[in-house]
Amino acid sequence: MQLAVKVQSIHNPICHLAECPIWNYREKKLYWTDILEKRIWKYDPHRGTIEVEWEGDLMVGGFAFTKSNDVVLCTHKGVYLLSRQPSANHDSVPKFLFDVPMADDERFNDITTDPRGRIFAGTLTEKRKGGILYKLEQHKLPLAVIEDIGTSNGMTFSLDLKHFYHTDSHARTITSYDYDIETGNIKNPLVIYQGLKENGVPDGITIDMEGYIWVACWRGAKVVRIDPNGSVVKELPIPAVQPSSVIFGGESMNELYITSACQGGVDLKRGLDEQGRYLGGEVFRINLDVNGRKEWPADF
Repeated sequence: MQLAVKVQSIHNPICHLAECPIWNYREKKLYWTDILEKRIWKYDPHRGTIEVEWEGDLMVGGFAFTKSNDVVLCTHKGVYLLSRQPSANHDSVPKFLFDVPMADDERFNDITTDPRGRIFAGTLTEKRKGGILYKLEQHKLPLAVIEDIGTSNGMTFSLDLKHFYHTDSHARTITSYDYDIETGNIKNPLVIYQGLKENGVPDGITIDMEGYIWVACWRGAKVVRIDPNGSVVKELPIPAVQPSSVIFGGESMNELYITSACQGGVDLKRGLDEQGRYLGGEVFRINLDVNGRKEWPADF
């Protein structure tokens, strides 16, 4: 069932690989990373402004705000902490926190936080099946919790916090794991969603307050809403071939923000492929009749 809703662009500059949107509910602003251009962007819907929050020499595959509103950056060179104190600016040098062993063709690709402030951060490799999902905690070494992933991607938790959902884009799957909030351990994998070719590749995900999962479908030009058993119940057509991730935001947490990308295109300024199709690069917004859940701050 397709939803008859209005999809609006926020009219940001075209991003090469926009990913990992985060709604900062304390600031009421949207942030996202352009991984390949090494920038983090900020959108203030109240003022209607879009600006670069940070840029440097790190490919930020995912990031999370801390309790003090600083930012943990998971990058291709390790994990860093970016200060957002009044003296910081858009080209501040992040503080190195710890290293994560990576191959030359490996980088972080998406992350999430859990209620205790842990970070789950996944990697991908460019030409082989070698991605890893790490559990990151303050004052502890990174722990690999899933290995040999095709492309580690979107993650979220069930409303009752008993399940952890993880996307492997290479396999087109979303897998549910039993989750222990006290330890952060995950176990007993069960594939709940096997993406069909016509729906594209499952990428970033988020959950609504009815327990349904929203999935950005890379190269599918759509977002789908699936129930906890993995059945598609709604589809949202998106005016870009490559939607990459989703997050709820807005005053009432009922606005779905969707990042997209022109990765693989030939005209990166306009987001086009060699046939002139619009791959993406904009961030879109949709008002829905369901609310999302706030993201938890990282404890770092």
